[in-house]
Amino acid sequence: MSQSMGKALGLLDIVAEGEKTLAELGEASALPKSTAYRLAAVLVKYGFLRTDGRRYQLGYRLMELGELAKDQVRLPALARPHMEALAASSLETVHLGELAGIDVVYLEKVEGARGLLMRSRVGLASPACTTAMGKAIIAHFSPDAWAAYFQNRGALTPHTITRLDVFERELDTVLQRGVAFDREENELGITCIAAPVFDASGTATAAVSLSGAVVYLPPERLEELVEAVVGCARAVSKELGGWREPSHESATSAADGEVATA
Repeated sequence: MSQSMGKALGLLDIVAEGEKTLAELGEASALPKSTAYRLAAVLVKYGFLRTDGRRYQLGYRLMELGELAKDQVRLPALARPHMEALAASSLETVHLGELAGIDVVYLEKVEGARGLLMRSRVGLASPACTTAMGKAIIAHFSPDAWAAYFQNRGALTPHTITRLDVFERELDTVLQRGVAFDREENELGITCIAAPVFDASGTATAAVSLSGAVVYLPPERLEELVEAVVGCARAVSKELGGWREPSHESATSAADGEVATA
């Protein structure tokens, strides 16, 4: 039973990448066509998949469960009013994320007023070491643990940090300044500022980021927005019963730092 469940969940992951025919499901899953059909039929029966008779798509039951899951996750609900305020005042997109292994998972997203399309979406996982949110959280872990979060799986963009020593120097700077930056490291043309969210135990459990197109967020604009991003993260931390002042002398000059991406 557990093996069949695992195979069925694997089919969901495959269809999540894009609608598939039965033959494509079998090929991608390495399952016999008859097994793929049987499992897909069960998923269709319970609403996890839907089909037009030729291709399979994700079912509406997943949308329902996704909304229920969001309702059961306390943090996004607490953070959203503060995120909306930041998005309204800055015109930029605001994200909330937490670590899941060595990735950052987007828990909430508030679109900015510029109508900018970016890859991020609720539920998406991105390599933590390429994102401002990931760096904002990881920097507050023991330096001995930093290397475990570095993934040199190839540069996502020409600006991605691809050396561990450079990544560790970046985290040192984040820890000193209290904010992290993603300068087109995760998505070309997009830059971000992030600050950590602390829970009642003082642990950095999540982060808030502000993201926008490079054309709208030049270095001087980033510097202007640092205080607002830190303020948003502080407000969310207070909702969780935890906030401690960042271990930096001043966050206001963080945006003008250069980071090598060799």
